Amino acid sequence: MSKSSVATDNQILQLHIAMAEKLLAEPWRVEAVRDKLEKRYQAGLIRHSGYIHWFSILDCIDQPDLFKQTLLDEGERMRKLRRRTILIGILSEEERSAIMADKS
Repeated sequence: MSKSSVATDNQILQLHIAMAEKLLAEPWRVEAVRDKLEKRYQAGLIRHSGYIHWFSILDCIDQPDLFKQTLLDEGERMRKLRRRTILIGILSEEERSAIMADKS
């Protein structure tokens, strides 16, 4: 993997750490994420395996350690899923910018 790919994956991981914390603090946001997942799946924008993986992650939101462990897994599969995340709109532009500025 190139240095730029590693750097990109690290930035994406940092964003997902923040998104995980925000979802755990504000679990009411999960319903909108589930809706987004369903819409992407119905539109053919996400494969069945990706759909099942994301669905399983969201399904364990009531188990914070498991939720974070699964979402933040550094394996190849999860890195690819995070690159096409369904967790858009969780962070404000200010939150996202602060994370990106802090990690650059």
